[in-house]
Amino acid sequence: MTFSEYLKAQYGTGEPIYVEQIQFESYSRPWIFKELKKLVDGGELKRFDTGIYYFPRKMSYGEAGLDPRKVVQRRFLSDGNEVYGYVAGVSLLNLAGLTTQVPNLLELVTNNETTRVRDIQVGNQRVRARRSRTTVTKNNAKTLQFLDLMNAITPGKLDETERYMLSKYIKSSGVTREAVTQYAGFFPARAMKNMMESGVAYELT
Repeated sequence: MTFSEYLKAQYGTGEPIYVEQIQFESYSRPWIFKELKKLVDGGELKRFDTGIYYFPRKMSYGEAGLDPRKVVQRRFLSDGNEVYGYVAGVSLLNLAGLTTQVPNLLELVTNNETTRVRDIQVGNQRVRARRSRTTVTKNNAKTLQFLDLMNAITPGKLDETERYMLSKYIKSSGVTREAVTQYAGFFPARAMKNMMESGVAYELT
């Protein structure tokens, strides 16, 4: 299997390829960088940003560029198997149907950020990445996201429609009372206070 065949088998087309994740047989990093450059110079591979490449998808109008949202997803949220982050802030309020505002800035919480909070640009997508309060996993991501949502809401300002959307969000997330109790200590007391005042605590299973 050639290096190009290996990359295509691992990532396919239109998906971000992170240099630090490439492990091809026993070849060194300098060799991998050299081979990547050959593929780019030959037009087979495209460079999205420093350390990020992709095989362009062939479309009827030409080649499609790499969607920045896929880069953000792989880098900060999930690789398809492991989960290491979740959407937060106004982006989460929008996701839960508690605001119609569509933010230009995507806010998220992730294990893959060492500073408390950092704003970065990924292609044309602005991202605010926050360091997670505790390690995010596939098993606790929904619970941590729920507690972040509780920390962000103002119960007294929720109208009937928003309360309905919040109830719908809880049911779809599958968050349990036991899990909330387990992770509540990582969040400000405001999160649990808002949860009780909003009445959604009684909807947890």
